[in-house]
Amino acid sequence: MRSRRGFTLIELLVVIAIIAILASILFPVFAKAREKARQSSCLSNIKQLMTAALSYAQDCDEALPAEDYAYVGTGNDPGDGSWRGVLMPYCKNAQIFFCPSHRPTGTKFDGRYDDDGLEASYAINDAHQDAGAPTPPTGQWLASLEDSSSIIFLMESDGNEDDICESTNPRGWVPTGASFKRHNDGCNYAFCDGHAKWLKPAAIDSATADSLLSIEQE
Repeated sequence: MRSRRGFTLIELLVVIAIIAILASILFPVFAKAREKARQSSCLSNIKQLMTAALSYAQDCDEALPAEDYAYVGTGNDPGDGSWRGVLMPYCKNAQIFFCPSHRPTGTKFDGRYDDDGLEASYAINDAHQDAGAPTPPTGQWLASLEDSSSIIFLMESDGNEDDICESTNPRGWVPTGASFKRHNDGCNYAFCDGHAKWLKPAAIDSATADSLLSIEQE
């Protein structure tokens, strides 16, 4: 009876090399698919936050939330709050303030109203407060927006920013931070009409008068 021959060293090395080649091809595909799933979860989060912001506006004479809420100081002092705290009663879930692909390194937002200095994954477009908006505690009036479907209200951030685009000239703003490439070289944005969308940084066109951050100028 003939004995069964085992694999030679060369054959084993060939098999290992084939497995390594397949792994190098498939792992990036799996990683991209996983990130795509996280992107979808993040998109759901930011859309829910925008829905909460519009619900807030309906209770505040159609004024969107402001960036800062000066409960005890100027709006940026311990004990003060931000848009996140005022939206909590409308969403009742602090977890949706966090993107699954983002891990803040500081103290995380936990739902408290006096949340100044706490970190989360999304930031407000501060142009809604700075560019001719009413005085806090309310932000930009919905009626003053040129085209609510093309104006960003929320976007992804690196965690230590609860607001982005602090400028009275939002048309000139260009996204350059790492958070704007968080999901497959892009990130999620929520618009003032309630919809949310994934976009690459190049889609934010600051060269045209009708940019995605445009606000009606008097």
